[in-house]
Amino acid sequence: MITSKTFLFILLLVPLALLAGMHVIVPLFAELGAPPEGHGTMDSVALYVAADPSQSLVFVTDKDESYVEMHNPVTRQYVGRIGGAGDEAGKLLYPNGVGVAYGVQTGSGKKDLLFVVERDNHRVSVFSLPDKNFIAHFGASALEQPYGIACYWKGNELQAWITETEPSPDRVYVYRILPEGAGVKGVLALQFETAGYLESIVIDPVAQRALICDEGDGHDVMVYDLQGNLITRFGNGLFVDEPEGLALYDLGNGAGYIIVSDQNAEPTEYEVFDRKTYQALGHFSGPTTTTDGLTLTQAALPNLPSGSFYAMHSDDVVHIYDWAEIATAMNLQTRVISPRTAVAEMRAETPRDFEVLSNYPNPFSVSGAFGNPSTTIRYQVDRLVPVQLEIFTLTGERVRRLVNAEQAPGQYRVAWNAQSDHGQRVATGVYWMKLRVGEVVHLRKALLVK
Repeated sequence: MITSKTFLFILLLVPLALLAGMHVIVPLFAELGAPPEGHGTMDSVALYVAADPSQSLVFVTDKDESYVEMHNPVTRQYVGRIGGAGDEAGKLLYPNGVGVAYGVQTGSGKKDLLFVVERDNHRVSVFSLPDKNFIAHFGASALEQPYGIACYWKGNELQAWITETEPSPDRVYVYRILPEGAGVKGVLALQFETAGYLESIVIDPVAQRALICDEGDGHDVMVYDLQGNLITRFGNGLFVDEPEGLALYDLGNGAGYIIVSDQNAEPTEYEVFDRKTYQALGHFSGPTTTTDGLTLTQAALPNLPSGSFYAMHSDDVVHIYDWAEIATAMNLQTRVISPRTAVAEMRAETPRDFEVLSNYPNPFSVSGAFGNPSTTIRYQVDRLVPVQLEIFTLTGERVRRLVNAEQAPGQYRVAWNAQSDHGQRVATGVYWMKLRVGEVVHLRKALLVK
């Protein structure tokens, strides 16, 4: 017999049940097509946010042809490829995992680096960015069939965490990336055996955990400490078959989301978990199918000011989703942040002060790229405090509030599209950007032209 109390209890449970099983459809923003000469089976994807975001690059590994393709996510154009089949320096053989790290100390100064895992050369090749020059390879003395890679800053030193699927049992190799000659070298620091059949790997630097997809019998995500001990698993029962791609979204202070692709769902479903608790928050999908690799960026690109999400589609092309669309559909939060500080424990540097570092471009144009004028404002926060970022006219009238929230230490990027709080295009002229962090206020001018 259902009483009024029972009915009330059921009503209270319904929202939680709906949340746990939330499934939303997100529209596709863009597709990055194949090069004119065609390509083979595409696998993993990584994004490089350039100093000029309009020159950013999407890297995609072509396992069959042994290349890494490059696409511009802003213009959506194919811009070339690196590698080619071979075992000599700069050549690749069955590349799969790919990763990007920023500001790495090399023998010729700090550089941004691209890491490419080669299964059949049993090594990891390293290229400098943005020039894409080969500078090193490492791992050939230990690796047999490497697959995935995660870059992790241990203090001021970069580590490359490599998953290996053969021989059984699967293993993880951890390399210190150190300067050598004009480039770098990889020094083996740790290796450990794992359960399951390994796929993608991500390091959570705040929780001090390695998250690894198990596409074997577990069909879930394994959680290891950074000494190689299995701590827990999550996601069991949520995946149709194989959890593949894996990405971390950072909201600061250890909060955020973990996104995992359910490759064999039709279409591919992207499971979203709470970063701290591993609780399932639901999943989203679009027209994308059979996703293997995926990545995301919280950086503002000229055409994607709230960040963006990238997923392989049918082993062939990359699909781009606007994070703003995902966040709205899933009721998720958004934090726009530089990729150089998106991983909270990257290094032991402390910002000198609260300040608006810069905005680019400045001046910026009403007729900006794609008819969408936008300037990106960068600023730093060195402790957890309330932050406001607002735009004012020279006469003191506020036209736009961009940030009004408590924020964790780090460097942030926020895009202003030359619109007011009411969505109206503002007039050309000079504007004040006002940053208030706690009780400290900083001002900088921005110029909007025709």
